[in-house]
Amino acid sequence: MSELSLRQHWIEKTAFRILSEHSNIYFESSIGWVIFALMKTKHLILRGFIFFASLCLTLPAAWGKIHHLKIPSMALADSNRVIIATPSNFEQHRPAKYPFIVMLHGWSGDETQWKKDADLQILSDKYDILLILPDGGYDGWWVDSEVSPGRNYDTHIRQELKIWAVTNFNGATNASQHGVLGLSMGGFGAINQAIKYPDDYAAAASLSGVMDVTRHTDNWHLSNALGLYADDPKRWERNNPLHIAQKKAPRHAPDMILICGRDDFTFEENQDMAAILKKSGYASQVQWEAGTHSHTFWKTHVGSAVAFIVSHFKE
Repeated sequence: MSELSLRQHWIEKTAFRILSEHSNIYFESSIGWVIFALMKTKHLILRGFIFFASLCLTLPAAWGKIHHLKIPSMALADSNRVIIATPSNFEQHRPAKYPFIVMLHGWSGDETQWKKDADLQILSDKYDILLILPDGGYDGWWVDSEVSPGRNYDTHIRQELKIWAVTNFNGATNASQHGVLGLSMGGFGAINQAIKYPDDYAAAASLSGVMDVTRHTDNWHLSNALGLYADDPKRWERNNPLHIAQKKAPRHAPDMILICGRDDFTFEENQDMAAILKKSGYASQVQWEAGTHSHTFWKTHVGSAVAFIVSHFKE
């Protein structure tokens, strides 16, 4: 074994020892292992260890409040803010870990958007869950951008945010108690997460989600995240729910629900997406309601989206 391999092996063992000694948690090693995939050089190995330790050694959480925080991130150059809602009776060391839902905001918003569009504390208390609201940037589209360095929102969710919730807020370690939900741009991100990473979530919900970005190539600064469509249409398709869902559903895919207003400009593509999900064998539901692409619609129906996800959590 080379010197580099020996050092990396020691770092991996030490990081997981820190987790068990200081956070009193255990989780699937596959979640933590992705951090070390970033370590390509000796310099990055040390940097990665410091980063991983910082994820695990954040100050203990207070309970029963809505926290505005920042988390360590190697995936993002900025936008590492997060809001987390904890139940009023939150217990940091409760044996039963807290299920959680990652809530993705829409285009031109940030993590604070959900404070306007959802009664966070009420929902957290009602279902005894954590609600985690990351910042996806003004126009990040919840993807790992190949054209804008330091905007790897997909990686941030899966390899940083979820670890952080587990280590610092007594979050559930089992993906069968993880959900993802989003509105508009966030609905795009939520369904992408569910389809791309079916082992990572129990369920996903979209409110007025953009399901086919190839219909909107000149809109919403999409080129900042995906480049110009004419330059690389395949890149757009690789990150597009409507295209990704055309592959046969894996055996253990998360359940999904699409909620959309009949007068929403995304209604047609949501209908098309529902048909593709059904054809590909995904367990999915639709909820077509009166309404438009609006804050009123989202606040009215976010409770249904959360209830759907929670109903699919398993012990």
